[in-house]
Amino acid sequence: MGKKSTALRLIKMLGRSKGLLILSVITSLISSALAMTVPYLAGKAIDCLTEGDVKTEELKTYLLYAVIFIVLSALTRFILTRIDISVSYRTVSDLRSRSYGKIRKLPVSFLDKTSTGSIQSMIINDCETVGDGMIMFLDQFFYGITSIIITFIIMMTIDIRIALLVLVFTPLSFIVSYFIASRSFNYFKEQSSIRSRQTAFISEMAGNFRTVHVFNTADTVCDDFDDINDSYRRNSVKATFVSSLTNPSTRFVNALIYAAVALIGAGFSSNGLLTVGSLAALLAYAAQYMKPFNDLASVYTELSDSFACLSRIFGFLDEEELQAEKRREDLLWEPKGDFEIEFRNVSFSYVKGTKVIDNVSFKVAPGTSCAIVGPTGCGKTTLINLLMRFYEPDEGQILVNGIDISTVNRDDLRSCIGVVTQDTWFKNATILENIIYGKPDTPEDQAVETARTSGAHSFIRKLPNKYREEISSSRDDISEGQRQLLAITRAMVSNPSILILDEATSSVDILTEVRIQRAVKELLSGRTGVIIAHRLSTIVDADMIVVMENGRVSDIGKHKELIGKGGFYTKLYGSYTDGTVLEE
Repeated sequence: MGKKSTALRLIKMLGRSKGLLILSVITSLISSALAMTVPYLAGKAIDCLTEGDVKTEELKTYLLYAVIFIVLSALTRFILTRIDISVSYRTVSDLRSRSYGKIRKLPVSFLDKTSTGSIQSMIINDCETVGDGMIMFLDQFFYGITSIIITFIIMMTIDIRIALLVLVFTPLSFIVSYFIASRSFNYFKEQSSIRSRQTAFISEMAGNFRTVHVFNTADTVCDDFDDINDSYRRNSVKATFVSSLTNPSTRFVNALIYAAVALIGAGFSSNGLLTVGSLAALLAYAAQYMKPFNDLASVYTELSDSFACLSRIFGFLDEEELQAEKRREDLLWEPKGDFEIEFRNVSFSYVKGTKVIDNVSFKVAPGTSCAIVGPTGCGKTTLINLLMRFYEPDEGQILVNGIDISTVNRDDLRSCIGVVTQDTWFKNATILENIIYGKPDTPEDQAVETARTSGAHSFIRKLPNKYREEISSSRDDISEGQRQLLAITRAMVSNPSILILDEATSSVDILTEVRIQRAVKELLSGRTGVIIAHRLSTIVDADMIVVMENGRVSDIGKHKELIGKGGFYTKLYGSYTDGTVLEE
């Protein structure tokens, strides 16, 4: 996204604080008018001392007005800064909220392909950079523009010739600052991209340090980080160096203007065309006139970094969203009723042209359990992703109670489904809060009773604070098996009509697995269940087993029926029971 389009979108966002911006302009005008009048009053005071007799009363009056104007200018400048900070953080807060809210509107396919650390860096670091740049811009822009205009008008009233001389040099300062800033923008844009990679790398490595140490790759990881860090350093040096050229360059132009005013003004003064006080005022105004240009030029180069971050944020906000869905009033699903699931000629590809699921069809009767088995990569979890509408089928239909789920609001669909996966996640909160995560209004005694049923209570009661114990996904003293017990408890509390178990017992020992199977059997009673497991011992009692092979359904039946057929399932089960490896 170009700087022009980014700037236009930012202006549109700032328009939401129109009232404060108008107040900012008015306050800038008042503050700069007060400040710019001081050199004029100082010049008049000097004339009171240099034109023959000392005019004491007039001198006191000018000095008094000068002091009053200085105090009032400082006060209005303080108010202006408060207004600009308010506008900036209101805009950045809105930008950050929109960026975070955007996540829930994006398809899972985008989030699967995008680094979590990159999104974190954008919402936290990039938004903060935009906020800092915006404060600098608002603090200097209106004040600087009004200062330039008022200064030039006063100079015109003192001596039009010198005022026009200063005006002639003005474009030179603009050209110098624009030339430098335009080149620093690309460096700052690359800097933002590298910073995002750096944040993503740190997040990834910090969250998986055990794996790093297990494989003894700490040195390699450090070397990789050093490469990214060094790349960031080199780019930052270039960006900072180029942007820092603005100040000395514009100061050089200012020095030329000041020297020209001093030289010509001295000539006018020696010929009696200009008073000493007027010359002093013009010299002050010559320096003052270019100061806002210096400030704006510095802000402009700093804005290059902010614009680079803002361009990245707007690019994220422009990502294609999931289509908005309306709730169907005619959809008469009983939340705790019986649910039938049917896959009808379903095909799907993550990458176009490479089918992961190919013409899959089967039906799960209401209140029964269906186990999906097959070798790794055969498409078992993909079927769950499609049933949850994380992805949409390329071909075919998925029906629940005879209704195509593509016509059902995702929230309505998912409110009837409970899911337990092998990858457990818990928010930073108490165990009780995590257990009732899907149903926050659950009474505590009911949550505790559910934990007893699942078997999680046996280890929760041993924790120092029991159900008030703070946990997170990264806590070390809670095993993977215990985490899965908590995840199963969380699903049981939601009391779903459809229960999906995706490798739910993959990380537990045999005794824990038996306990979970007993709890799951009770949970599945009267509910429609879909079970995916590599441990075939967990699905032998399923009402129906769907055997997947290379993305297709190779067989359907009960355990004893499939064993008797001597087909692919027999080989699969045999490889599990005798320890041999099944060749795919």
